[in-house]
Amino acid sequence: MTFNSYFPTIQDAQIVWLSHYNLKLPIYGPICGISDQEITDTQADLAYYIWMLQHWHPSIQRDAKESTSYKALMVAGSSSNNDSINYPQPTVFPDAPPAPTPGIQKRLFSQVVRIKASAKYSEAIGHDLGVIGTSNTIEHLTPIPSALVELGESGQRVAISFNKYGHDGVWIESRINGGEWAFLAIDTLKPYYDERPLAEGSTHETREYRLRWWDKSIAHGEWSNIQSVLLGV
Repeated sequence: MTFNSYFPTIQDAQIVWLSHYNLKLPIYGPICGISDQEITDTQADLAYYIWMLQHWHPSIQRDAKESTSYKALMVAGSSSNNDSINYPQPTVFPDAPPAPTPGIQKRLFSQVVRIKASAKYSEAIGHDLGVIGTSNTIEHLTPIPSALVELGESGQRVAISFNKYGHDGVWIESRINGGEWAFLAIDTLKPYYDERPLAEGSTHETREYRLRWWDKSIAHGEWSNIQSVLLGV
């Protein structure tokens, strides 16, 4: 999509941008009329924002996937012995920074507007702060997935990787040996692991995958290129 924005849409790039802005704000904030107290408050906001993106949210997503897998194992799985399997423990965050009031991004963008409106603001300051947007003409109409057979805990599995490019996640469909396409999963954290066993009596099978964007609980957009793997060889 074409846009003029300094704030990245990809989460990993957002962490880099926020960390850089946090480093540069004490230098340029006072020049452009930002008080010492506001700089302190903004740095507290950014510390929490970075922690959420870098640690808390990915861990919560992993916990959710592990709990779903555990439920499926306990409800429909099988075991070769009588040992019980304890449930996965949720992630604990002893080093979480204090939570600020909601509206971190709104406060941040408002501050950038005021900095750029200052009489002492310059293009050099804008570039060093990272608040001058660039035109990006790349439009990701579809996900760009890859599928790779690897060895998992219970045998072969297929790892499906993708970049979200600012989307919430992907809707994944699969078909086996050229059959009908069927819903497989909604995934918001790469990679997705297809750990379904081979069909009973089969020694190998061809699995194909296609992805669409998934945003705000709706699948949309064109299908990605089909990824094909041979499982069981």
